[in-house]
Amino acid sequence: MENAIYQSMQAAIRLLENQNIIANNLANISTNGFKETFNLIIKDENVNNLYKIQTQKYYNFSEGILTNTQRKLDVIVKDSGWLVIKDMNGKEAYTKNGHLKINAHGQLTIQNYKVVTNKGDIKIPNNMNVKILSDGTIKKIEEKENKIFEKKIGSLKLVRFSKNNLIQKNNGLFYLKKNILNQNLNVPHDNTVRIQSEVLEASNVNPTKNMVDMISNARQFEMNMKMISMYDQNTERANQLFNVNN
Repeated sequence: MENAIYQSMQAAIRLLENQNIIANNLANISTNGFKETFNLIIKDENVNNLYKIQTQKYYNFSEGILTNTQRKLDVIVKDSGWLVIKDMNGKEAYTKNGHLKINAHGQLTIQNYKVVTNKGDIKIPNNMNVKILSDGTIKKIEEKENKIFEKKIGSLKLVRFSKNNLIQKNNGLFYLKKNILNQNLNVPHDNTVRIQSEVLEASNVNPTKNMVDMISNARQFEMNMKMISMYDQNTERANQLFNVNN
């Protein structure tokens, strides 16, 4: 009896964890570059022990739908490349969201996080005409006497990782796993990473699948709660019978 209750309880806990992940996926359908998250159940087949069952997050790194925006500060990072930003704690984090904006201080930002540039900070006034090259170089464009002049003012820091080396935190940003690199160190710029400007990558979340999974999880959770309640009632009745017989 206790084993059956424990199984139902563990199943309910895993279903709640799945619901949180699905809810986060659905909440980020409109977030550029967002990567869908899943929960994978891991169990050692050679060990018949419920305590050995674990869940692990993994990510769908497939590319979302690409949209031509014709906006100079919209970019996509190709293949396994990533843009680098500074999180609220000043640590480097990584994102596929290429919707860059210029804040009041002339700094490039993504979702209000400061974008990390390669070799020094840059300042970009809002009225400056700029373009971003495929290697991340940022140039200002000026027209003088009917001639176009271009001047490099900085470049984006671009990095490349194996998808197995990354972990996503609650802020939606990706970080290197601690066993891969000391988090106090910064990953060097990768000259081989390429981007494309005037294009945005949408979230790769499949809303239909996530809604179906959410409904299924809710029904399974309800079933497990009923089973726990039934086991509890049976135990109570058994105790009553035991007391009567004594």
